[in-house]
Amino acid sequence: MIPRHRLIFPVLGLLFACSGGSSPKGILQSVRAAFSPQAPVPDTIPEMLDYSSDLQVNLADMARLPEGVLWRELSPGDSARGVAMSGDSVEVTYLGWLPSGLLVDSGFAAVRVGSGSLLAGIDLAIPGMQPGGRRKLVIPPGLGYGAEGIGEIPPLAVLVYDLELVRIIR
Repeated sequence: MIPRHRLIFPVLGLLFACSGGSSPKGILQSVRAAFSPQAPVPDTIPEMLDYSSDLQVNLADMARLPEGVLWRELSPGDSARGVAMSGDSVEVTYLGWLPSGLLVDSGFAAVRVGSGSLLAGIDLAIPGMQPGGRRKLVIPPGLGYGAEGIGEIPPLAVLVYDLELVRIIR
């Protein structure tokens, strides 16, 4: 095993060579930046936002999926007509807003749950829903439109959706 003190100079020399001649202080700052993750922008964290009262979002009343989607059951639906699972074909309707209350998305879709045909945050929230059931979702940017945004949806936007499972197609 090579003693640590014998590795210091070769590692520093390699860093200096790769830095294009930067000063040791510049090299150290580069190394620190490479190993220090950037803090997320506050308006990309659902818990740090203010929501329009029209959206009726109360984060304290919402459950969290492991992937980060916050959700609340608005109405349970009809259990006699089944429960949606990953791989099922379903029909859903949805309305999507920015936290300010601006409506930016709406539609009807017939999709296979888990196929990636919908926003990841919506797709993740469908399993467990029953036909006629409705859920309120708060979707973090990484499970929505991400760093690109689209149309009126800015980059890194948190989104609020009302999702209804119309029917399970079996």
